[in-house]
Amino acid sequence: MSFSTTTGLALKNLCISPRLGATLTDQLNDCYKQLTEYSIIRSFPRVSIVKQTVFISVANNAEYIQSKQKLLSCAKEYFEKIPPTSIIAQHPENGSLVMEITSIEGLLPEQIKYRQNDDSTWLVVDRCGMKMLFASCTGEKHLNGTVLEQSQEAFHQVQNILSSEGMRFSDIIRQWNYIEKITGFLDRNNSTSQHYQMFNDVRSKFYNQADFSNGFPAATGIGTDFGGISIDIIAAELGPDCRSVAIKSPVQQDAYKYTQEVLAENSCMSDFCRTSPKFERARVLDTPEYKWIFISGTAAIKGQISIPILSAEVQTEMTLQNILSLTSPENLMKHGVGTGQKARLDHLRVYVKYPKDLKQVQETCQQHFPHLPTIYLIADICRPELLVEIEGLAVTT
Repeated sequence: MSFSTTTGLALKNLCISPRLGATLTDQLNDCYKQLTEYSIIRSFPRVSIVKQTVFISVANNAEYIQSKQKLLSCAKEYFEKIPPTSIIAQHPENGSLVMEITSIEGLLPEQIKYRQNDDSTWLVVDRCGMKMLFASCTGEKHLNGTVLEQSQEAFHQVQNILSSEGMRFSDIIRQWNYIEKITGFLDRNNSTSQHYQMFNDVRSKFYNQADFSNGFPAATGIGTDFGGISIDIIAAELGPDCRSVAIKSPVQQDAYKYTQEVLAENSCMSDFCRTSPKFERARVLDTPEYKWIFISGTAAIKGQISIPILSAEVQTEMTLQNILSLTSPENLMKHGVGTGQKARLDHLRVYVKYPKDLKQVQETCQQHFPHLPTIYLIADICRPELLVEIEGLAVTT
């Protein structure tokens, strides 16, 4: 088990790998056993857990559905009320399952509300004059359908949850987009449509309903082996002493300003077609208690163009440098955030396209951050030429 926390920081992430277990359910139960042991030692109440993500390795969608049902049954044994939970088909580097737990320290039961409708469950935290929403949505109803149908279903679920809480898409501060076979194509009527491009065009259509004058969410768009479309969100209604700030990269173009040169094909939609991915490079949630820097999925891109280098090691180095430039004191102060102190990375997720590159990527990351809690996952990246993508959370004062 590894975890990250900072004095005065309310957000905590725990990365738990099973020590034993022949099956996924055995392994998840072992993770919950470790979490129980941790809770006793650290006085860590379960009620403070606001989100859990379980990464698994499966062979097909039938196995994914079966495994997901079993894993959610395990969660029911552990939690009195299950927080928003995502089961993601990305192979963990250290076995067939790894779990990431997100909690907010100091939460009281009366500050948390569990909600549900016919399609989804979500969690709302009311604390210090701020309302935060955590949710996980899927296009699972259309798992045998197209990525277009799955994306529309998942975004409809997000929309319904936000509407139920009197919120809009522009209230999302962090979003994770998991897309099965992200660089794959749908062939229809003698034309092709890329999965990621279809997802982006559906996102643009839904986002068009809101005013994003304060910028888009921080986000990750990443491939999965199976499971269709899943969308995780953190949204917030800010109190009078809070703000949310979009952070631009000094070296990368805003993704939502990408030109047609780097966009893929989508012949399935006529109203929103070949639109850019709508996200910021990072977003800071600034409150009197803490400053969280949500770092979007980042790769070896300069401007809007992928760096034409085949080495995963070099791509990893460039990606880390992009993140360090993004979170540098100079860049944060340029956006009116921080006091000039260096931001501290709190944890990373590292997505590696090919298993053969994993060791190189790990060694490069560990050279920079030898003690940083990090999850390594085998996953396809949104551009065919990219071998590595990294996201994370940082802290500043």
